[in-house]
Amino acid sequence: MLYIGLDVGTSGCKASVCDAAGHIKAYAHRGYQAVSPMPGYVEIDARLVWGAVQETLAEIAAGPFGRDVGALAVASFGEAVVLTGAAGEVLANSIYYSDIRGAEETQEIEAALTRERATALTGMPPNAMFSANKLLWMKKHEPRLLERARHTMLMGDFIGWKLTGERAIDHSLASRTMLFDIKARRWSREAADAVGLPLGGFSEPVPSGAVIGPLLPQVAGALGFPGRVMLVAGGHDQPLAALGSGAVRPGDSVDGMGSSECVTMVLGEGALSPESLARMARYNFCAEPHVVPGAFVTLAFNASAGTAIQWFKNRFFAAEAEAAQARGENIYGLMDARCPEAPTGILFLPYVGGSGTPYLGASEGGAFVGLTLADGRDEMYKALLEGICFEIGFNLDLLAECGHVPTELTAAGGGSRSRTLMQIKADVLGRRIAALETHEAGTVALAWLCAKAMGGIASLEEAAAQGVQRTAVFEPDAGRAAYYREAAERYRRLYPAIRSIATP
Repeated sequence: MLYIGLDVGTSGCKASVCDAAGHIKAYAHRGYQAVSPMPGYVEIDARLVWGAVQETLAEIAAGPFGRDVGALAVASFGEAVVLTGAAGEVLANSIYYSDIRGAEETQEIEAALTRERATALTGMPPNAMFSANKLLWMKKHEPRLLERARHTMLMGDFIGWKLTGERAIDHSLASRTMLFDIKARRWSREAADAVGLPLGGFSEPVPSGAVIGPLLPQVAGALGFPGRVMLVAGGHDQPLAALGSGAVRPGDSVDGMGSSECVTMVLGEGALSPESLARMARYNFCAEPHVVPGAFVTLAFNASAGTAIQWFKNRFFAAEAEAAQARGENIYGLMDARCPEAPTGILFLPYVGGSGTPYLGASEGGAFVGLTLADGRDEMYKALLEGICFEIGFNLDLLAECGHVPTELTAAGGGSRSRTLMQIKADVLGRRIAALETHEAGTVALAWLCAKAMGGIASLEEAAAQGVQRTAVFEPDAGRAAYYREAAERYRRLYPAIRSIATP
C-alpha cells in the first residue's frame, strides 16, 4: 500500500506518494496566489485552493502509482478561517495570519480573558494572527457574514470535508485558532464565551493519525482513484515538518527554511506549567500539540527570511536572474558564489515583510546598518544572509532563557539547499547543523501518519529513526563564530534602536 501526503501551503499545494518507509514514488504540485484587496490585507480563496488540490490529486491518480494508494493525509497552514453557508458554499475569502485585521482585537481578548489565562488555556499568547482575532474583527465589521456562516473551518479540515464529507480537525491545527484547550484536547468554552464567539460551527477535534473516513465515491471517481482511499487526520504544517525531520523527542528541533523561517522545537516535561507558559508568552512563543501523540512543540519564527532573499534578488539581481533562467541555471547559486568569504561587518534587520517572534509585527521594516563605500550588492547580499541567521539565533537565545535548549538542530526546506547559507548559519549560531536528504519532510510525515493508521508501521518514532537521512553536516568555523558572537550582541540592540527612530 502507498500513501499520499498532501501539503496545502500559502502559495501552492504539493503531494508526495510514499511507501511506509517514506520513500517518495511520485510528486505533483499546483500553485495559487493570495490577493491583497487593500494595503495590509492578505486573503486566499478556498475555492481556488480546492481546485488546485483536485488537480494535484488527479495527476497522482492518473500516474503509475494511483491504483496503489490506500490512504492520504492533509497538512495545511494555520489560522486562516473558511466560512461556509447552509449549502456548503464558501462565503468569503480566508484571511491570512499576516493580515493586519485583528490587531485591535488583541486588547479586547486580553481584557476579557487576560493574557495569562489565554496562554495557560490555549497555549497561544494573544496576537492578531490567530483565528479568534480575525473572527472578532468580522463580528464587528462584517456581522452579516458570520450570521450566514453554518460552519467554521481552517484550510486543512475544509479540504478534508470536501474529500470525505466529514468535518474533523486535528489538535495541532485547532490550536491555531486560540480557541482550543490544549490540555483537555477540546474546544474551549471558557475562551469562546469570554470573547463572545460561538463554537458550534467548528469541526470535531481528533488526534493526528486518526482515521476520518473514505473519500466520497463521487470525489474519488472524479479524481480517478480506482480503489478505496481513506482520509487520515494530518496536522498543522510546522509540526509535521518537524516529524518528517526526525523531531520526536524533547529538545529535537527543525529549522524550516522557506518564505518564512521557523524553528519547531519539541518541548520537555513541565513546559505546560503556568510558569513556563508565562515565560514563553513574554516572547510570544506558543505551546502547540505535536502530531506525535502526547508531545508538544513551540515555534520560533521569522516571517521575512526567504521573502527577504527573494526581494533582494528581484531588486538587485533582476537582469542576472532573467539571464540565468534562460540558461537553466539557479540564480541563488550564482548569488551565493559571489558572497565574500569573510563576515561583512554590516548588520541587516530582516523585517522587510514584517517580523515573527518575539515582536510579531515590526511594521518599522528592515534596515542595513554599517554600509561603507567599499560595500556593494555582494556584501549586502551576504549581510542579508547573516541577518536572517542572527534573527534565528536571537530566537534560540530567548528560548534558552525560557529553559528550552535544542539538543539537535536539523535544517529543512528550500533554504537548506544553499551551502553558503547553511555555513553562515552554523558560524552565526556556533553550533553543528545537519541538512536533510529530502526537502519534502512534511509530506513524508503525512505518509507516516497514514502508514501508522493503516498498520504499515509500528510507531512514528520508529519511522523517524529509520527514515530520516541527513546528507550534509555543517560545523562552525571557530574564528568566524567568535566574530559573530560579538556581532550578535550588536544585532540584539538593532531593532529597539530602529523602533525608537521610526516610531513617532
